[in-house]
Amino acid sequence: MRVSTKRILSIGLAGIFLVGAFLVYAQFISGYLTEVNEQRAIIASKEALFANQNAAVKQVQSTIAQFQDFQEIQTKLNIAIPAGIQTIQALRQIEAIAARTNSTISTITFRPVASRASKEAFLKKIGVLDVSLGVLGDYSGLKQFLTYLETNARVANVQEFRFQPGTGEALGRDLLTVKLEMYYQEQ
Repeated sequence: MRVSTKRILSIGLAGIFLVGAFLVYAQFISGYLTEVNEQRAIIASKEALFANQNAAVKQVQSTIAQFQDFQEIQTKLNIAIPAGIQTIQALRQIEAIAARTNSTISTITFRPVASRASKEAFLKKIGVLDVSLGVLGDYSGLKQFLTYLETNARVANVQEFRFQPGTGEALGRDLLTVKLEMYYQEQ
């Protein structure tokens, strides 16, 4: 066989293989390719749906966490500034402070004052309870009494205090007269 014949036969054979490849592609591969593309589209849409649902779940979890933080803040706030005047609770707190500092309450008066509006979203209208009290004890105990009064769980603002040292038979029993404000949320 001559070289030119071999060349023509190889070109013809290559052409037949090329046409066969196009036929195989057209008959078998293109049909599966559309099916593969449909499956890819389904997977992409499911991934997008999963991402959206995952984002929604995270947003709900974040909202729940914020709500729990809000409830925690509200609980702490209700301890610091209770709902309602609660003079008995205020009296018990003052008595506990006096007992802790080895002091004695000689006089105590409570007087509610006109309400103040609050700018805070957590608080309702703020009421003020004026408290006047006389406390007997030694100097260091009375000093601790003031410290504990101002750092108590319930917010108390000391407006004025007057110290009178004990004399004569009452030596060592000093008198501390305190005027303070305790706050509460009106119902």
